[in-house]
Amino acid sequence: MMQQIGKQVDELDTPSLLIDLDRLEKNMREMQSLADSRGAALRPHIKTHKCGAIAQMQIECGAKGITVAKLGEAEVMADLGITDIFVATQIVGAQKLSRLDALAKRATIRLAVDSLIQIEQLFQYCTQAADVEIMIEVDTGLQRCGVEPDHVEILINKIIRKFPEVKIGGIFTHEGHVYQAVDREQMVQIARQAQQTMVELGQRIRSRWGIASEVSVGCTLALQSAGILSGITEIRPGTYVFYDATHAAYFGDTSRCAATIVGTVISKSGDKRAVADVGAKAMTIDTRASGLLATKSFGSVYKRGEVIIRKLSDEHAIMVPGTPFAIGERIEIIPNHICPTVNLYDTAYGIRNGKVEVVFPIHARGRNQ
Repeated sequence: MMQQIGKQVDELDTPSLLIDLDRLEKNMREMQSLADSRGAALRPHIKTHKCGAIAQMQIECGAKGITVAKLGEAEVMADLGITDIFVATQIVGAQKLSRLDALAKRATIRLAVDSLIQIEQLFQYCTQAADVEIMIEVDTGLQRCGVEPDHVEILINKIIRKFPEVKIGGIFTHEGHVYQAVDREQMVQIARQAQQTMVELGQRIRSRWGIASEVSVGCTLALQSAGILSGITEIRPGTYVFYDATHAAYFGDTSRCAATIVGTVISKSGDKRAVADVGAKAMTIDTRASGLLATKSFGSVYKRGEVIIRKLSDEHAIMVPGTPFAIGERIEIIPNHICPTVNLYDTAYGIRNGKVEVVFPIHARGRNQ
């Protein structure tokens, strides 16, 4: 793939994943500046880009370490020399915890928990358990994983009584329910309430147990809408490096969107529709059905705001109307959700001034275990 460096974008085969390097670098600087301005550490979630080179760029820009969703991602990043890692998904079972044990011997690991059972298994299957710093997940409204705020202190008390040697790093949440907000006011309210809940919990934990509790939040759009409250010590945004069509809807323009899929118009039925070679195997099929960010298209055709991608099949994007397009024309599409889109590619092409400047291997592609 290195032979692609120096090529014009139009020389790349389609579909391909493009990264606008100027926008990528600007997005990194802006989020790092936001964190620095509030005295918070930035620990970006690499599930968005899954790329060691981009993770290293984030660290060089000032990030404290990285966040991952899966052990497979953590293992790949450790192989690449990135060794300050927060695994922000609960890990259970002998098979996975034996892998965590091996990983903890060569990296500094934080681990998500929301149950005493997970701690019991950690100490049962992981010889390095005392070196693994645990972070207690708090459900601030997403209703996925996490302990209800009123039960966090109960869980901490149980953990400390049964495993006094455990290393408790603090608390974290993912306030992703901001994406369900019906308007900007509700979005700000959701984000601030989640942060305030976390700050108050952190204060009580420090006061009661003398733990220097990390208070970590992790949603790009929540941070963009509400900023960072005093008392938040760490942020873990992921999609900010690229943004996507969902964020373009929030900002009202596409100027921050660094990732696009370049495709080719391969068919046209008069003015009714045109078809591009960018299907569900090349771009996420995600949509948002309601709320402020509701989508009516499977992605946004760059600089063609009037066009709707009505349907994605495996290999085809059906666009209406067909009027603006000609067979053989190349287009760029901003996906609705960039994270699962990146996971469909082995490589991404870093573009500057219309040329390929760097080829990014997607190192953790498919590392879902």
